Amino acid sequence: MKISFNQPVFIPWGGFFARLMSSDQMVLLDETTLARGFTYVNRNRIKGPEGEVWITVPLKRKGRGRQKIKDLEVYEKERWVKKFLLTLKHYYGKSIYFEPVFTVIRAAAENPGENFLSLTLALLDILKTGLGIETELILQSRLGITGRGTPLLVSIAKELGAHEVILPYFSEKAVDCARFRDEHIRVRLLRYLPPQYPQFWGDFLINLSALDLFFCCGRDGRAVIEKGLRFYDLP
Repeated sequence: MKISFNQPVFIPWGGFFARLMSSDQMVLLDETTLARGFTYVNRNRIKGPEGEVWITVPLKRKGRGRQKIKDLEVYEKERWVKKFLLTLKHYYGKSIYFEPVFTVIRAAAENPGENFLSLTLALLDILKTGLGIETELILQSRLGITGRGTPLLVSIAKELGAHEVILPYFSEKAVDCARFRDEHIRVRLLRYLPPQYPQFWGDFLINLSALDLFFCCGRDGRAVIEKGLRFYDLP
C-alpha cells in the first residue's frame, strides 16, 4: 500500500496529481489549520492573454479565529461562483474539451451550501476523473486521527497499513523521515518537473492549476503529468 498526503486545495497544480496517480490512496489533511497569510489552499493560477490569472475563493474569516480547513466557508458564494464560471468561459471557452467539463464544474460550484471543503472535493473529483486517475481520496477527519507534523503522518500510515509513503521532494527538510523507517515504512520523494504542453495565450507557463492542463489537453493531460515524475529513494 502506497500512500501520500496533502491539504485539500482548490484546483491544484500538476504536482498534486503526480503524487495522487503514484499512490494507492491519498489522505487529505482537512483537520489542518488554515495558514495565516498567503496560502495555495484557496487559490491557484490559470492563464490568460496577459499571463497568469489568479483565482481565489473568498473565505469567511471575520470573528472566526484560526479555522480548520474542514470548517471553512465560502464568503458570498453565489457572487464568487458567477465570477469563477465567467472567468473559465472567457479564457477557455474555445477549447474542444471545454463544454463537457464546464458542465460538471458548474454543477459542482452551484451546489447549495457554503462549505469550502465540499466545493474543493467536488472539483478535485472532476479533475481526477477527467485525467483518468482512480486513486482513492481519504479525509483525515474520517480516520479520526489527529496530531501534527511527522507523528501525525506516521500514525496515518500505520492505520492504513502503508508500506510506502510518497512525499514531495523538498519535504525532507520538514519531515523526520527516520520516523517512518523506524516503522519499516519506505519513503520515496517525488519531484515534479512540469513538462511543456500546448497552451492558449502565447509562451508556456509552468506551475499553473491542472485545470489549465485539462482544458488544453483533455485526458491526455495524464500522460503529460507522467513525463514530469522523478522519484528519489531515501537511504
